[in-house]
Amino acid sequence: MRTSIVVPTYRRPEALRETLEALAGLNHPHDEYEVVVVDDGSGDETPDVVAKVAAAAPRVRYVHQQNSGVAKARNTGAANASGELLIFLDDDILVAPDHIARHLVARELYGDCLVNGHWEFSAATLSALEQTPFGRFRIGLEDWVKTENDKQPLDDGRLRPSEVTAANLSITAASFDRIGGFDEAFPFAGCEDQEFSYRAQLAGYAFLYDPAIRLLHNDERVTLEQFCARQRRGAQTSVYLVARHPDRYADRPLLLENAPSTRFDPWRLRLKKLTKAAYASPVGLATAAFVTRLFERRAPRSPVLSRLYTMTIGANIFLGVRDGLAQLPEARAAAYEVMRERHGSA
Repeated sequence: MRTSIVVPTYRRPEALRETLEALAGLNHPHDEYEVVVVDDGSGDETPDVVAKVAAAAPRVRYVHQQNSGVAKARNTGAANASGELLIFLDDDILVAPDHIARHLVARELYGDCLVNGHWEFSAATLSALEQTPFGRFRIGLEDWVKTENDKQPLDDGRLRPSEVTAANLSITAASFDRIGGFDEAFPFAGCEDQEFSYRAQLAGYAFLYDPAIRLLHNDERVTLEQFCARQRRGAQTSVYLVARHPDRYADRPLLLENAPSTRFDPWRLRLKKLTKAAYASPVGLATAAFVTRLFERRAPRSPVLSRLYTMTIGANIFLGVRDGLAQLPEARAAAYEVMRERHGSA
């Protein structure tokens, strides 16, 4: 099965270089795969990075599009791909030499499904994170997220996840077309792969998580500020998810606990929203940042510091949801209706 690896990228030339160098080390027959890099209007040295790799590996191709978001970039890559199998790969993911082979083995065993692999932080990222209090907090947070994800074990050590991530995903080109590709209304990375998973599930596709497919996440966002910015943008895309499928997602706590108050909100929820709004205000975040820096210097292993990190991240998620609701009033209406149905007669 000829394979096309689609790598969307935006203004991360150094991370992209390392990703492409790892792909150049694949032990797969060279005439059986290609790498399609889709530059989402970076406007930097990204074309030069790709050109240098392509000079030694002609199977690497460069495609440019105006800045339109990662969902559009993945669709553009799929449209320009020649392979029967598509492997989507983020531009900060490093693969092992047997990456394609592992995906093919999984598909031989489980048929036409959507396949994810297992990632860990790269050595460089892990080293950077271990140097700071927030970095150590982030390592623990990622470990917790992995254990909380809903996966049903299979007999051979593989698992059935409830959703797939697009950061490393294999799917046949025919199935990708049948599902309809990624929803290009999503402005940036976040919940676009959850939305894709939902449509894939409706279309009858199974999901597979294969721990034998090993990947390294070469994440460059190692500070609290960088992580919060990503969480805020991701939370904004969660509102797009609600707008697309209100019956499925409008009752999720992420929306209901961060949407503007309604007259149907229980008093505890109103108080919680008021507290979040105060913390997420410019004065609240500035105060929290000052206190956080103080604890980082004087008590870097204090549980209070962990609580401050959690609250600051939560405040940025709150702001992201509010950002999305300001753009998509239909999602706000869906949240209002959920609260009316739950508490309107109380």
